[in-house]
Amino acid sequence: MKHTVLLSVGLSCLLLSGCSDNTKPQTSDSTLPEFSAKALVPHIQTLASDEFMGRQPGAIGETKTVQYLSNTFSQLGLQPANAGSYTQAVPFMQMTTQGTPQAVFTQGEQQWQPAVGEDIVLSSGTGQAEVTINNTEVVFAGYGVVAPEYNWNDYANIDARGKTVVVLVNDPGFASKDPGQFKGAEMTYYGRWTYKYEECARQQAAACLIVHDTAAAGYGFNVVQTSFGERAQFDLADNANPKTPIVGWLSTAGAIALFAKAGQNFNQLKQQAHQNGFSASSLPDIKFSASVTTEVVTGTSDNVVASIKGNSKPDEWIVVTAHWDHLGAVTNAQGGTDIYNGAIDNAGGVAALLAIAEKAQRQGGFERSVLFLVVTLEESGLLGTKYYAANPIVPLRQTVANINIDALLPVAATKDVWIIGLGQSELDDVVRQQAAKQQRTVAGNPDVEKGFFYRSDQFAFAQMGVPGLFMGPGTKAIEGGTAAGEAAVQATQSRYHTPNDTFSNDWEMAAMLQDTQLHYLVIEQLANSAQWPQWSAQSEFYAAGKTLQHSRKQ
Repeated sequence: MKHTVLLSVGLSCLLLSGCSDNTKPQTSDSTLPEFSAKALVPHIQTLASDEFMGRQPGAIGETKTVQYLSNTFSQLGLQPANAGSYTQAVPFMQMTTQGTPQAVFTQGEQQWQPAVGEDIVLSSGTGQAEVTINNTEVVFAGYGVVAPEYNWNDYANIDARGKTVVVLVNDPGFASKDPGQFKGAEMTYYGRWTYKYEECARQQAAACLIVHDTAAAGYGFNVVQTSFGERAQFDLADNANPKTPIVGWLSTAGAIALFAKAGQNFNQLKQQAHQNGFSASSLPDIKFSASVTTEVVTGTSDNVVASIKGNSKPDEWIVVTAHWDHLGAVTNAQGGTDIYNGAIDNAGGVAALLAIAEKAQRQGGFERSVLFLVVTLEESGLLGTKYYAANPIVPLRQTVANINIDALLPVAATKDVWIIGLGQSELDDVVRQQAAKQQRTVAGNPDVEKGFFYRSDQFAFAQMGVPGLFMGPGTKAIEGGTAAGEAAVQATQSRYHTPNDTFSNDWEMAAMLQDTQLHYLVIEQLANSAQWPQWSAQSEFYAAGKTLQHSRKQ
């Protein structure tokens, strides 16, 4: 169990070097708005404290978090944005696996029971208390992709109805690295695990098992074990989309063992899966049976919403998002409690949003209106943002852009800034203009194969046609260069979704303050201009953007 000592602002600033003047963003323009660690640290300390129990939706941590955010917005003088309320209720369904799921592969009289939690992780998102499948055929469907625009259909020659489908994570372009195949090394939405399950459901499969690979997924199997095996799963309570009865993951070792029992070489089939002409096939004589028992609870979790009305264009809106939720607390193997405090992910992002809101309010707002939307259930599939996008407080046709703040990193100041999803929209040019004021250059994040753009809240806006921006700090450290910058980022990323993501008084705040300032500058430019940023013609969101643009003219 992690213990976080809550300090007064004054004492924390004495202990934290980031509160001194040398942690103000290094810029070429002394007139730029300044942010200090004093504006962020108290929020991070509070939200990432043990008292908030990992900020799990539907638990005591939510009550404390929503109250803290609502009170803070009120104290700052921002208006409640939802018909006089600071909250928007998101109806959810919480599904917690009871006991250990049962899984067995059979081949004639022989059985193989994969180790649940090591070889295989299973869950069910149907909302049913008991889900069982018996003796289903097993098929390997490559990447499990149906993408007409790329002339690709992994299900073309198989009928997946009632079968267990095994698929690879990511998409064919990741394996080939051919820029002419999908987006080459850059992951498309077809590579995301959420898409795999959605497509399996459309194919009416009985089960969908994704083979994990750290490089292709962008995270280790430990994240799968934690997120799918140990924690409650969430969905929107009114989600009527079809669902695959049982979903899960196979470890690479588990997949190799399974395919070997069918007399097949998994690695060879994996290599074939990205090649044109790949054909899905059955695993000869292999059957899969599984059962999952789930406790299903329905309820609501709150988005927190506050606004600053525009001075001359109050009906045109910039929506600024950050997610407040994290992973809660679990009982560990020793019988103690591990709290997933989520200091970086995303107490720091929420703190930056609150600091930006405070500065914007104090300087009298902008010409356009700004909605500050602190969303729930991001860790459960962006559900808070998806619900907002389907039930917007501000009509989407009046929404200029979404600026999303997620997982700002406590590292040294950098000469560059990453845009996750560089090339998607004209928001890139806005960032370049404002980053130049900080003497920073813009680059795309190097890990394009990990699909980060589809893993944070701007994606839900993008699907509806609203241009979304997601930025990171870069790795060209002002002191120490790229080697130092990469090492610092690596060190912070090692805490991702672990109980070690806690705040400490030795945090290096310089890049976090740079990035808070840059987010503010981008918001300020958009909110004081007449620009409506457009999607790139090469973006998968271009058509949705054109539809939304057309609706503004009606």
